[in-house]
Amino acid sequence: MNKDKSLGKPSAGRAPPPMAVEATALAESSRDELSFQTRFACITLNRDDRIRLINFNAREVSALVGVLGSVWPIQDVRVCGGAEEIKLQGFPWMERSNGDDQARRLVRRMLEALYDMGWVLLAAMDVSRGGYGKGDAPHTDSLVFRYENPPPPACDWLSISFDRTDKMKIVDAPPGDLAEALIAEFKANYRLKSHELQDGRLKLKFHGNRWQASGEESVMSRMLLLSLVGILENFGYSVYASVDQVNGSGLEADVLIVKRMKGWKSGMPTWHQGRTTTCLNYAKDVEATETASPAAS
Repeated sequence: MNKDKSLGKPSAGRAPPPMAVEATALAESSRDELSFQTRFACITLNRDDRIRLINFNAREVSALVGVLGSVWPIQDVRVCGGAEEIKLQGFPWMERSNGDDQARRLVRRMLEALYDMGWVLLAAMDVSRGGYGKGDAPHTDSLVFRYENPPPPACDWLSISFDRTDKMKIVDAPPGDLAEALIAEFKANYRLKSHELQDGRLKLKFHGNRWQASGEESVMSRMLLLSLVGILENFGYSVYASVDQVNGSGLEADVLIVKRMKGWKSGMPTWHQGRTTTCLNYAKDVEATETASPAAS
């Protein structure tokens, strides 16, 4: 008889069976790995007056309804195809030549509240292909979020709009030092015509048709955008999203949402976590397409 076998010793090359405690721990670990799943959710802006919340739980929906109702009157909350649909009073997503600052505050506040809950914007996507199918707005973005726990640090937020063909508005008003830096840069390099701080917003008006540029002027408009983003970063702000929140034909451009960590001071790093990289489609550019000359035969 083999002594190893008679004594219950394992055969060469074969690992001993795990102890009971180890086996239980391994089983629980496997179950945890199988049960763990990153949460994703989506928000769409529908018709001229609806917000649909997709894949949020009841507690999160209730919190969002409270936040949104503090900015804009809510008419009704109902179920729509598995989503929670909030019907707002009035028409916040209706296209207007000079924009609707309160509607912009509404979207900014919604993104801020979600961020504080741990819902970080992953992407703002336009997946529509035109047409008002079943009453939905065809041209607004679908906002896709990823849940993070713990939530990222709290931030201060601003929204920036590009109105008519020559105006920029920052809602709500930026800190004084940031406003001064923007005004100085735009005066020196981008033909700033006038500026005013009114009703909690900074309004900037440029010479010419800055957001409806063609040829070399369209390049200058993009350089202005780069200067804007650079100055924002110098003051601790990073781009979070560029959102198409209007149901229309392109009269209104996207709204730029920026944030910086609360308590930020000069010399501190800029907080980029959670920033989504999206197309900054802010200019209503009608630049003519150049036609190449036929090659000589």
